[in-house]
Order: sequence, then structure tokens, then C-alpha cells
Amino acid sequence: MIQMTGKTIIVSAALLIIVLGGLIYSYQAGYLFPEYLTVFHAGSLSIPLHRLGGEFSKVHPRIHMNFESSGSVDAVRKITDLGRSCDLLFVADWILIPKMMYDQHADWVLIFASNEMVIAYTDKSRYGDEINSTNWYKILSREDVAFGRSDPNCDPCGYRALMVIQLASIYYGDPSINKTLSEHKRTVIRPKSVELLALLESGQIDYAFEYKSVAIQHNLKYVELPDEINLSNWTMRDYYRQAKVTIIKGDRRVLIAGAPILYGVTIPKNARNVDDAMAFIRFMLSEDGRRIIEECGQNAIYPAYTDDPSRVPSELRGYVQRLLGEM
Repeated sequence: MIQMTGKTIIVSAALLIIVLGGLIYSYQAGYLFPEYLTVFHAGSLSIPLHRLGGEFSKVHPRIHMNFESSGSVDAVRKITDLGRSCDLLFVADWILIPKMMYDQHADWVLIFASNEMVIAYTDKSRYGDEINSTNWYKILSREDVAFGRSDPNCDPCGYRALMVIQLASIYYGDPSINKTLSEHKRTVIRPKSVELLALLESGQIDYAFEYKSVAIQHNLKYVELPDEINLSNWTMRDYYRQAKVTIIKGDRRVLIAGAPILYGVTIPKNARNVDDAMAFIRFMLSEDGRRIIEECGQNAIYPAYTDDPSRVPSELRGYVQRLLGEM
């Protein structure tokens, strides 16, 4: 028979307390039974979402965030065409969710931020000391100037760049602007707009069609465009509809009309961690979450807009308002 002395009992109890304390700490810190949130998102949301994720994880240490960046159209296609699952989908054009995902892959969308289009450039850019909000299209038209835009079939910033060009033709009363800029020989196209940044900063291109928030986040110079062109003004939505771009989705063609830049989020039907996804959205819409969005150059919208409040989960209805006006 093994006899335990008082000293042995004390040591054993101390060891047990240490082990239990370690287990409790590991559980609270997320080392035991971690939960994961998989997030597909637009490239222009990389910085704000990583900041939001960092703050969210401080409050919910057991939740590990997995971010996957791409163009918004490609992010949707990962779900609709490739059958991949994620817990949160963030797109740079909210209309992609109802247009490409209702009702098979998603039921609702929240519109949580806005943005505008600008022409980004650096100190290395040709004619950077000349360009302004009235002559930008003339500068970009020059044969020795190279500029970039993203692929409209992959990224909303790409089809918005084409819309900006179309609207410029209307605004300045010069139909040649559309043809000259959309067919410019030194145009560089990449799958998503943030991939143009390295080319811009290295001097391989002089200018890029970008979101204002991206220019701010990367400390770039930028030309602000008139409201009639920059897709920022909700009251000009009817005017923006004059611009139209057809994108290719698999074997289908989808017509996208010009509209104000509004970011959308949804929880897809194949999400595996709905509860934590809801918690993340609530945090994003909180005062702290909205502050982070604003600091990253986007304009936070609260209450968030939605096309149909009755479709939104009950846990989120207190955070939304109906989107007024047709899109």
C-alpha cells in the first residue's frame, strides 16, 4: 500500500492546482478548443478587416480569424462556383450579393461603408506636378503615360474604373475620352486593385484607378474627381446609372450599372460558425468598429443599410435600416 504523507498531499494538490490553472488559462486564451472564422473579402478591405480582427480577438481570444483577400467578384465565385465555405463575405459592391448569391447562397446583405474613386499617383509619376481634378483625363491620355486598373471580371474597382471613364465622357462632353482611356496602349490590368500598388510605387506605372481609402492607407497622392464622376454621392445615383459595364461570370454575362460605392457583408448559407460571425458584425457596427473603419479611409454607415430588413437575422435587425431609393 502506498502511504501519502502530509507533505506529499500538499505537493500533489499544488501540482493539480497548477495543471488546472494552466488548463483554464489555455481555454480562456484560445489554446484549447479554438474556434475559427473564415473571411473572404475584397482587397480594399484588407487593412480595416485585419485591424477589426485584432481588436475583436482581444475580446474573444478563442476565436481565430482567417482572412482571404481577392477581388470581390472572385470572392463570390469561391462560394457560388467552387463550393468553398466561409463564415463572412465582405464585398466592395453590395449589389454582387443579391445579384450573384440570392437565394441559393445567401439571403441578406448589410451595407456598412462607402468610398469614392480617385486617381492615385506618387512622386515618380510622369506629370505628377501638373495633374489635377480638371485635366486628369488629358494627362492619362498621353502616350508616354502608363496607368493601371483592375480586371472588371474579378474586382468591382475594375468595372468602376470603366464607369468613371464613361462618366467623364458625359461630364466633360467629350465622347473620345471613353475610347482613348479604355483602349490606351499602356494600360496595365491586374486581378485586384491593390495589386497595382507595387507597380505604382516602383514607377512601372504612373497612375492607378483606386479607392480613396486605399490611397490613404498607403500614403499615396491622389486626385479627387467631381461627384458626377467619382461614384460617391448617393443623390447622384440616377446620374451614375448612365454608365454600364458587362462582366463575365462563368458562362453568363452580368450587366452592372453605375451606382454609389457601398460595401456589403453577409453570412453565406454554407457558413460553419454563424454565431461568431454575427458577433464580429456586431463589433464592426459598434462605435469602436466604426472608428476603425473611418480611420482606414472608408465612411462608416450606421445603422447599416439593407435591401430588405425582413431577410436579416433577428440578431442583427437592431443594427439596420432600409435602403431608400432604387438601385
